[in-house]
Amino acid sequence: VLRALEQYLGREVTRAPYPGEMGCIGAALLTKRQLEAQGYGAAGRSRFIGFDALPDFRYTQRMNVPCPHCANHCSRTLVEFSSGASYVTGNRCPRGELLGETGGSVPKAVSAPDMYLRREAMLFKDYAFTPVSGEKNMTIGLPRTLEFWDSMPFWTTFFHALGFRTKFSHPSSRKQFERGIPFVPSDTVCFPAKLAHGHIRDLADQGVDRVFMPMVMEMPTESTKRQSNYVCAVVKGYPLIIRNSEDPAKRWKVPFDTPMFHWHTPQDRQRQICAYAEETFGLPHAKVAAAFSQGKRALTEFRTQLTAEGQKILDDVRREGKFAVVLAGRPYHNDPLVSHDLSRVFTREGVPVLTVDSLPELNEADLRYTRAEITNNFHARMLSGAMIAAQTPELEYVQIVSFGCGHDAILSDEITRILQETAQKSPLILKVDEGDAANSLHIRVKSFLETVTDRRAKEARTAAVPLGDAYPAKFQKADRNIRTVLVPNVSAAFCKLLSAVLQKQGLRAEPMPLGGSKEIQLAKKYVHNDTCFPAQMCIGEAIAALQSGKYKLGEVAVAMAKYQGDCRLSHYSALLRRALDAAGFRQVPIVSTDPVDSKEMHPGVHMGMIFNLQSLWALTMMDLLEELRRQIRPYELRPGETNQVFDRSVDGIAAALPRGIRSAVSAFKQAMDDFCAIPYDRSQPRPRVFVTGEYLVTFHPGSNFHIEAYLESNGMEVILPRMTNVFRKDYLSRLTEMKDYHVRYPLGEDLSTRGGEQMFKVVLNTLEPIAARHPLYEPCTPLPELASATDHVMDHTFISGEGWLIPGEIREYAQRGVHAFVILQPFGCLPNHICGRGIMKRVKEDFPAIQILPLDLEPDTSFANVENRLQMLIMNEKSRSVEQNPSTWDQGRQGSAETGASERASLKPA
Repeated sequence: VLRALEQYLGREVTRAPYPGEMGCIGAALLTKRQLEAQGYGAAGRSRFIGFDALPDFRYTQRMNVPCPHCANHCSRTLVEFSSGASYVTGNRCPRGELLGETGGSVPKAVSAPDMYLRREAMLFKDYAFTPVSGEKNMTIGLPRTLEFWDSMPFWTTFFHALGFRTKFSHPSSRKQFERGIPFVPSDTVCFPAKLAHGHIRDLADQGVDRVFMPMVMEMPTESTKRQSNYVCAVVKGYPLIIRNSEDPAKRWKVPFDTPMFHWHTPQDRQRQICAYAEETFGLPHAKVAAAFSQGKRALTEFRTQLTAEGQKILDDVRREGKFAVVLAGRPYHNDPLVSHDLSRVFTREGVPVLTVDSLPELNEADLRYTRAEITNNFHARMLSGAMIAAQTPELEYVQIVSFGCGHDAILSDEITRILQETAQKSPLILKVDEGDAANSLHIRVKSFLETVTDRRAKEARTAAVPLGDAYPAKFQKADRNIRTVLVPNVSAAFCKLLSAVLQKQGLRAEPMPLGGSKEIQLAKKYVHNDTCFPAQMCIGEAIAALQSGKYKLGEVAVAMAKYQGDCRLSHYSALLRRALDAAGFRQVPIVSTDPVDSKEMHPGVHMGMIFNLQSLWALTMMDLLEELRRQIRPYELRPGETNQVFDRSVDGIAAALPRGIRSAVSAFKQAMDDFCAIPYDRSQPRPRVFVTGEYLVTFHPGSNFHIEAYLESNGMEVILPRMTNVFRKDYLSRLTEMKDYHVRYPLGEDLSTRGGEQMFKVVLNTLEPIAARHPLYEPCTPLPELASATDHVMDHTFISGEGWLIPGEIREYAQRGVHAFVILQPFGCLPNHICGRGIMKRVKEDFPAIQILPLDLEPDTSFANVENRLQMLIMNEKSRSVEQNPSTWDQGRQGSAETGASERASLKPA
């Protein structure tokens, strides 16, 4: 309003302060007196006005007027006053302030170095090369998207040296993005991923001969720790999504190359890239190897020049007594459309901007005491950048977060901890998506800069202190006899059996009560709002148990699942530690299932091969009993008996496990005898529905609105996957990497992988004949066969989250006559963007008669919304059942107990 009045009056307008809670007239009189006392109102200086003193004040407003001053044509609002003056608002950059088509000049910004602009120019320029092969009549299209924002100099130089022409997709634009939207399968995936569809279509429009977009499963670690070789599930899986959702080869007649790479070491990288070029283009190895060396040299030159530029900016601000900002994000945040040109907001204010990978000695930062695990090179860069910004007085830190990025909630918390604990600095966290509301981001940037300038002017600069151990409460060997270890739930049966296995390891393990909405609400007080839904459930269960008063804090510990990988499960212990500290339980240690224990949380406990083996036996028994329970329970003749027998059986196996595997197998035999004694009637079979998705949300009833009970109460027979398959797929993947991709694992890991797969076979060969005593038991397709049958949808070395298991098991049950499928996903679960929603179109091409319902769940999801969508699935199945057999739907149970196996409907693949 003030700026509009300035345009109308042609002079500066200042708002009078509003002095507290009093009537408007009294406030106006008081403020006028206050201002007069300060010299305002004096002749020739200023005057007081109110809107009632502007009888001729009129204006018209035109919204969504396109700006003509660049190709983006952003929308803006024009306000035209009765005096003839005009005012522009809603503009995204200084050009938008200009009126007219071409006249005027852009307001001049203060000049400051911008590494975002320099990095983009360096990334897409041509690097020197020497041809090693004759010129090819072929143009390879390279999209400006995702991982290419980090590696483009290598690929352009590599292809140029081999004699190929390359062509980039055009720089990102709103129009380009909107053209790709129809092909986006998951509306909650991050903006950089959605943008990739438009870039592929852009390359097809340019007439390239091929499009190249590899699936890089792992990368050689850049930091000093080996485990940071994983890649974001979306970054590595999105070529698969594009291939399945729009199929460029079929739609635009452009071959779409998506080779899969597993680069655990630099040697793996060279070997696999060379093999791809040799097999695809028929080129000799010597020439491909020479081209690889030139590409590697170009990438090294790019990174060396990047850090040299960064060092120069640092030297300049240090000499001038100023400061620069590290604008940290993943490489694709360098895209101006993705980052909303945030770097230029800083440079217009005279503040130099560094990219996180332009910081010198980035890979030398000591990340031992970070709370989060270091599993991803891009994550390691951001955490290392925060360390360097904390230790460098001339640097401030800003993090760009993509909306829907599951990992960023964890990284943002850790970046904040690093800066505050070591240097009393506060980072600015900016969440961005495809929305156009850039002005709010600009306001936050300017407020941040004012705060930083004020702080730096008032406070004396002090040296940063070292980052302390994030896990000071350790579970020592002596704690085995003192502390009760509380075990969270995946399901109630899982919790009981895992507690028994931990007892076999010498721990005083105890299952926690199964959590629900109260535990979720409790967890939300102590975790980031965007934290993984399953993590919130586990943390809520733990805090509820500790707050119950049942345990002495010096005599209790909390167990937490954990592994090294690209899932947020890698960071559950970090999330739990933060929540325990915030809730007042700093002295309570954590015991994780990670045998590496890289953060030294539990030096007194080591979860090795024996723990894995005993867990395998226990969970396989549970899987087989669960399958029978779900087949019998909807048809039982004595309501409630199946659950009673199941609970009694699980308790018996749990009691036997500490005595050894033989005792547990004997208890399993008794359980199978008890199941065989349950009377049931399957003469009127119900429609079946297969429920799968993210591990905990699928099996934890408190996390999925008790979906299993709900579907059964609505006349359905529910099928769930086997829990042990999630673990076995990892062993199968590593075996395939060693065989097909020639990955060389360390000897110990190689042997444990081969031995682990053999143990799965031994356990199944022992327990399945016992389960076959029951007439309803139906063995599943062996997992290696299922993996091979699914490779045309998703390579079985793609194991992020549940990986290829979701399309594989849908295929398995579709062939068994199941028509209805539900995929449960936590909001922001990166793997499920790929192997959940991302595979539906391709699977339905094979089985067009099935229906697949994806459900995104989070703590604030409305059950009414979930129920409405489930009811549509149920009604569709009822209609199908009536059409197939009108006399049998919902007629109740009748006849004697059926002893034969259920009939298998057949649904052949299309």
